[in-house]
Amino acid sequence: MERNVLLTIVVAALVTAVMRVGPILLLSRFRLAPLAQQWLSFIPAAIMAAIVTAELVEKPALTASGLSLSLLAALIAAVVGIITRGLFATVLAGMVAYTALRYFFGL
Repeated sequence: MERNVLLTIVVAALVTAVMRVGPILLLSRFRLAPLAQQWLSFIPAAIMAAIVTAELVEKPALTASGLSLSLLAALIAAVVGIITRGLFATVLAGMVAYTALRYFFGL
């Protein structure tokens, strides 16, 4: 049984590595058109927006009055991100804002 588990883990790791490295190795040999490069540059931001939106919609931290603490913290983080243009400051502001709001509202 232990051998099968180990074999399964190794095979899963190899499949995962090939799926992640394969496209990079294949696409590194081709020169993409500038329009395609520009279009692909938006994918990380779109994925991050989808993840954050899903979290805000599915698990909102609501106060007794119905105020969404998650949304308020996200707005604060967005404002800090626009002002500083820095990922570290944005993430830090969002975490501090969410923690402070939860403490202030007693959740």
